[in-house]
Amino acid sequence: MDVLGLGAVSWWWIAILATAVFLVLMVPEMPTREYRIRTALAPFAMAVFALGSYAAKQLEEATVLAMYTSVVLIFPLGAIGHRKELARRLMEAKRKGESEDRTWPPTMVGQTFLAAAVMVAVYCVWIAP
Repeated sequence: MDVLGLGAVSWWWIAILATAVFLVLMVPEMPTREYRIRTALAPFAMAVFALGSYAAKQLEEATVLAMYTSVVLIFPLGAIGHRKELARRLMEAKRKGESEDRTWPPTMVGQTFLAAAVMVAVYCVWIAP
């Protein structure tokens, strides 16, 4: 099955490129080695989830790769313009011994939700039918 007119091989390349974009945009801005490692591992955790969905739901390879690509791009798109503030807030929470749960700047949360809404709309309109 083709998704958006692209076959599985094309989606593999797009997924690899999306993962690279995630790593290049998200990892260097993390303030500590621990945060950089955790952030760098995030796409691989998403890939494991995608692989599980592929196996459990019997989805087409290109569909799963398109979904993975969408999810992996949501975070860099949401973080554009907010990465330095996020790093500052992470360090502040770490210094105070507080939870990291509320370290995302509110504007970053909104921007991430907007990116997610766009990705879901693209999936529902062009990929799922």
